[in-house]
Amino acid sequence: MTTMTLQAARWRDRLVALLPAELRRRDGARARLRGQVNAVLMVHDDRLDDLGNGAWRSLAEPASAAQIAAAARELLPPGPMARSVLLLLPASRFIATTVKLPGVARENLHAALQLQASVLLPAYEGSLALAINPAARDADFPDIALWADEAGLNALFEAFAQQGLLLAAVLPRPLAALDAPVGQDTLAVEDIDRYSITQLVYRKGVLHSWLQVERADLDDPELRNQWQEACALAQGSGARLLRLHSASDWTQRGLPQHWDALHCFIPEGAQAVHRLQRKARRVRQAGIAAALAALLLVSPFLWQALQIARLEATLAERQTLSEDARADQAVVRDFEQRWGVLNDFPRQDVAQVLLQLQSVLSPSVLTSLELVEGELQIEGESADPQSLLQSLERDPMFTGVDFARATSNNRYYIEMRLSTVDFADYHARYFPEARR
Repeated sequence: MTTMTLQAARWRDRLVALLPAELRRRDGARARLRGQVNAVLMVHDDRLDDLGNGAWRSLAEPASAAQIAAAARELLPPGPMARSVLLLLPASRFIATTVKLPGVARENLHAALQLQASVLLPAYEGSLALAINPAARDADFPDIALWADEAGLNALFEAFAQQGLLLAAVLPRPLAALDAPVGQDTLAVEDIDRYSITQLVYRKGVLHSWLQVERADLDDPELRNQWQEACALAQGSGARLLRLHSASDWTQRGLPQHWDALHCFIPEGAQAVHRLQRKARRVRQAGIAAALAALLLVSPFLWQALQIARLEATLAERQTLSEDARADQAVVRDFEQRWGVLNDFPRQDVAQVLLQLQSVLSPSVLTSLELVEGELQIEGESADPQSLLQSLERDPMFTGVDFARATSNNRYYIEMRLSTVDFADYHARYFPEARR
C-alpha cells in the first residue's frame, strides 16, 4: 500500500472517529436487527430461556441445533405474528482475537480479516464467520474480532426454519448484557456459567477486551492469580462491573434493550431473507412512488374536475332558487321588447331648440326652420352669416353645422344635427332591415 493510500486511510479513520457514537455504530442490516427481532432466547448451561417471559426448557449437554430449535418451538408457540429470534449462545462457542491493522481502511477491515482467517486461526479447519465493529476505533487499543463456526450457524438456521421460526441473528451471550447505551464510562461485564467465565470491557462505547477462562483452570492458584491480574489490567480504574452468575440473573433483567448488534452473527439464510425483504420493500416503495407520481400528474385534472362539478352543482342550485325571478325577468324583457320602439323613440325638445337658436341667432332673423329626426335646417337673414355659422358650431346642442347652399347678400341657409338625439342608433336597434 502506497504512502498516499495510508495517509488517506488515516484521515478517513480520524473523520469517522469524530462522528457521534450513534452514527459510528450504524452498520446496514445489523443496525435494523433491533427493530426486527421480537423474541430473545438464551442458552445457559443445560436450559433454553425465553428472556421475554422467563420461561425455559431443559437441554441436553452439549445441545444440538435440532434440540435447541425444538425447545424454541415449545417456548414460542405458533401465533399470528411471525417469530424473528435472537439466539444468545455461551461465549465458549466463539473465538475472540485481537487485531490491529492500522493501514487498512475501516470499510475494508472485514474483508481483510476474512482473508487472514487461516493465519490468525491456523488450527481451525472449518469455515469461519466473522463479526467485528466496522466503524468505531480507538488508536490505543486493538480491535476485537469474533469468530464462529459457519456450518454451525447454518445448521441452527435450518433447524429453526424446520420449526417455523426465523433465526435472525446469533450473539455471544455477554454482548447482550448492556443495560443502557455505553457512553464514555468504562463497563466490565462478567458472564459466568457452569464451565467458563467470560469478561468483556467496553470503553467509550467500543468493545476493547475479551477475556475467557475455564472454571476448572482456576483451581490452580497460579492460573487464578494470572486471571485476576489480567482482569484488573483490562478493567483499569473506575470501571463499572456487571456480574451475571446464573440464568436467573439474566431472566430477572428481561429482554435486552441495548445488545451489541455490531458483533452479532447473521446466518446465510437470514441474510437471504433480509435481502428478499429489502427487495420487496424497494419494489413496494417504487410502486408507492409511481402511484404518487401518477397522482401528481393527474391531480390538476382531478382538481379541475372537482371544481367543475362543484360549480355545476352551485349553478343548478342557483338556477332552482332563481326560477321565479328569471320568469319575472322574461316578462319584463318581453314588455321592453314590445314597447321599446315607443319608449326609446328619441325625444326632440323643440321648445328648447327654439330657445337655444334664439340665444345664438339674436339679433339675426330666422324666417324658416325644418326639424326632421334630428336633422335641422334654418333659413334667415344676418348681417354676418359666417360669424353666425361659427357661433352655431361652438354651441354643444348642435353638431355637423354647415351651409346648406351658397348665401346671397345677407341671406343664410344652414343645416345641422341635434347632438341630444341619435335616430341612427334607434333605427339600427329596432328597424335593422329598413333602408333609409
